[in-house]
Amino acid sequence: MNIIQRGEAFLQSLRDLAGRSAWDWRRCPSCGDTLTRKHGTYPRRPWLLGGRQAWRIQRHWCHRCRGTYSEQSALLIRGSWYGREVRRCALDHWQYGGTSVRRTAALLRAWLGHQERWRLWQPLAPPPAEADRCTLGASTVQRWLNAAGEQARQTVRGQLADVPTAGQLATDGLWARLRGGVTRVVLLLTDSGSGVVWPPVVATGEAAAAQWGRLFHRAALAGLAGEELWGVTSDGATGIAGYLRERLSWVAHQRCVFHLWRNLSGELARQAMQATTGLSKAAGAAVQRAVRQELSAAVRAVLDAASEGAAWTALTQ
Repeated sequence: MNIIQRGEAFLQSLRDLAGRSAWDWRRCPSCGDTLTRKHGTYPRRPWLLGGRQAWRIQRHWCHRCRGTYSEQSALLIRGSWYGREVRRCALDHWQYGGTSVRRTAALLRAWLGHQERWRLWQPLAPPPAEADRCTLGASTVQRWLNAAGEQARQTVRGQLADVPTAGQLATDGLWARLRGGVTRVVLLLTDSGSGVVWPPVVATGEAAAAQWGRLFHRAALAGLAGEELWGVTSDGATGIAGYLRERLSWVAHQRCVFHLWRNLSGELARQAMQATTGLSKAAGAAVQRAVRQELSAAVRAVLDAASEGAAWTALTQ
């Protein structure tokens, strides 16, 4: 079962849970008997996206197995102060917004408890009572992220099996500085056609072919078929180039045009500055702009050439 099928099954389980009737809850989940009776309630005050809610959870007692059980809700997570929608909002905000767990927690606190930054958005709104203040912390968001990551790591095998691929992949490394001055790089592999991101790996560097081998091995475990690949785009790291030559010799390797332009930007600026030697400020600015435009057009003629022959001709020029 790949990640799409698991997502569909998870959504269906939530729908089934939300659609359970009072008769359905009479069936004991342990023995399956319906000879049960209500056995009191207990309060819960979970945080949802609409604020803090007051719920009464119904309990049941089974005559056959003489055990108790509680009714469940698709909105709540057992043993958690925060509803399922709050967790998913926090994870999505951290990932989609590219922000820190501290800022994610701060924005959710303001939103849920109408406090802190909420007072900037609505300065005329009354302040919340002290008992109704949200205390969501960055450590809690980090714990949710760790749990989601651990679950994703355990389900890598077959995660993207049968997911269509364009045969063209793009790869890159994202460097991060950790505590204690330790640096690590997250190696990523994504499908250039669909944008599907294959399971990444954390490595000590990107210069060794073995590190990129770990990335492609994990992608193969997730369902990537190597015989379907015919093109990989990268920033030109020696490790990925060496791995493709050794293990995927039939795959074409292309340099990322964005990285090429970024690497050339410093040289273009230096050439433009040299051309303005001895000129006044106004004349130098015009010459500098003209030189950059001329050099950029020459480089673009090489990178955007319609054929290899045209590229060599433009390079010679």
